[in-house]
Formats: sequence, C-alpha cells, structure tokens
Amino acid sequence: MKIIATFFLAAVSMVALATGCSSAKSDQALTTDIQSKMFADPQVKASNITVTVKDGEATISGDVPSEGAHLQAYKIASETPGVKHVVDQVTMQAAQLAPEPQAAPVAPQPAAKPRHAAVKPARKTEKHEKPQPKATLRAAKAEPEPAYAPPPPASAPPAPEMPPAQPVPAAAPAPPPPPQPVRVEIPAGTSLRVQMIDPVDSSVNHTGDTFHASLASPIVVDGQVVVPAGTNMYLKLSNAKSAGHISGKSELALELTRMEFQGKSYSLATSDYTQSGASRGKRTAETVGGGAVIGTLLGAVIGGGKGAAIGAATGAGAGGVVQGVTKGEQVKIASETKLDFSLEQPVEVSYFPGKNRSLPQ
Repeated sequence: MKIIATFFLAAVSMVALATGCSSAKSDQALTTDIQSKMFADPQVKASNITVTVKDGEATISGDVPSEGAHLQAYKIASETPGVKHVVDQVTMQAAQLAPEPQAAPVAPQPAAKPRHAAVKPARKTEKHEKPQPKATLRAAKAEPEPAYAPPPPASAPPAPEMPPAQPVPAAAPAPPPPPQPVRVEIPAGTSLRVQMIDPVDSSVNHTGDTFHASLASPIVVDGQVVVPAGTNMYLKLSNAKSAGHISGKSELALELTRMEFQGKSYSLATSDYTQSGASRGKRTAETVGGGAVIGTLLGAVIGGGKGAAIGAATGAGAGGVVQGVTKGEQVKIASETKLDFSLEQPVEVSYFPGKNRSLPQ
C-alpha cells in the first residue's frame, strides 16, 4: 500500500509541474505575440511600452507620445486571442520645461591704489651761499614743521547697474490622465431588442446561416447606458424547416450569438426567437377525402358497386394531385423587422464612456 501511495503522489506532482509549465509557456507566448504586434504597428512602435502576462491577464506600462498611440496599444493587447483582461498603466509623456535664464556674472573691479605725494629731498646749501646768523637758525629750528597730511583716498567707481531680472516662464500644466475603460457586467435576464438588416426565408436559408442586425434599444445597467443603440449584432439560424408538399408547416428559430462593440467581439447566450407558418395538413385531408366521396357517388351511379370502388380511387387520386401543388405557408422575416431576445448568461463588457454614443441605424 505504501508503494502505491508513493507512486500516486509522484504522478500527481508530475501532472501539476506539467500544468504549471504549460501555463507559463502560454503566458510567455501571449507576451511575445502582443509585443510583436505593437512593434509592427506604425502608431505604437515609437512608444516605450512594456508588456507582461500572468494567467491570461496582460499588463501594459510605460509612456506614449499621443492619446492615439495609447488607445491603439490598449486595443492590440485586448484583442490578442487568449488575453482575458488588460491592466492599463500607460502614461503620456510630460512636456520638458525650459531652463531658467541666469544673469551674467559681473567681473569684480580692482581696488584703486592710494596716491602718495612725492617728498622732495631737502636742498643742500651751496658753498658760495653765505651762512645765516645763528639767531636766525635758532628761530627757524624753533618753528614746528607742518604735519604731513595724506591725500584723500580716491573714490571707488560706481557699481555697474544690474540688468532687470527676467520673468521666469510659468511651468506648463501637466496633461490630464488618459481615460480609463469602464468594466460593467450585463446581468442575465436583460432584454435585447434588435432590428434585422438581412432578411430570413425558410425556403432559402438553412440551419447555421448567420444574419446581420443592429441593436434597436440601448442596453442600460444601473441607470447608465452601457451599449448604445445601433451596435452591430449577429444572429444564427438554429432551426430551419420548410413546409412539405402534402402536410407540415415551416418553422424558423433564431438566436443572438455575437455583439461587436468598440472594437471588441462579445459572445452571447440568449433565448431563441421562433416563428411558424400555417399548417396545410387539415386542408389536405379534407381535399383528399372529399375527392374520394365524390368519386364513390359517381361510380355508383355509373356502374353499381364495382363502379363505386373505381370512382372512390379516382376521386382520392384527384384530391391528392390538387394538394400536391399546394405547399404549406413559408416563413419570412423581412429586413427592419424588430425581434426580442433575453440574455441567459451574464456578459462583462469593457468600454470608454467618452466613445459611448448611439450609432445611426
């Protein structure tokens, strides 16, 4: 028993490991597919976008130069087969601010050097001059010599006038954040009214044929228009039965299968719309039976019992020929006919409210 349990646990571990590897490989394949599509798109290839996928949920991040590139990148990721949901983290590239002008530096002026008066040396007494009397010399020595007064310092040159400060340009306002898609679930039981564009004829069309229609009334959830009128809808003929030559009636059964909305396709599961033509079975019986009765009466008058049997067979055959050229009523649904359906399973849609406008029908 222990050996069997050990072998069973090992098998379960190998299956789990294989499942994890398959999931990781699927996510890697989705990432490569989305990145290759963005690189091939002329509107998105210049953007700086990073793509990661985990368990079928794709996350796009980075920055784009325009709103058109943003919407195109989101569309590529969401429309890639296998992607369940897209997390949008892409931002717009902000405008670069111009650098503030700086004032030119002012070179410092060299300090002015003080000017000193040149002191002249005392003149020597020439030999031929007569010496002055001693009294005169004493008086001259007694007189105080004038004190030396330095010249006033030179005034510093006036400082150059500074140029007026230039006004600093105001920073450009940040661009508004890109619009984010809104996710809403349309609950089961919601009524869907469509208007046919393609006609349907039970004598021409067959089971499996598809037909084009448009949404006649908008789909409203919690008081908000989620899907506008005019949205493209597609129907499939699930049952087509044409009336026979002798008896029976024509029948048609249509069901809504798909909705195209803001570049995405959504599968729908709805109730069937059925329509039947009038049956000719009762009229066939009356015509054949009446022919047989008349034939019997004529045969009896003409040839007795044997003539009655021949007349009955002849009358029944004539009645069958009359009904053979009379078919049952065929079912036709003309263009612009409005049909009502009911949603049997909820549908989650993702849309941009700014683009949610009713389309011409």
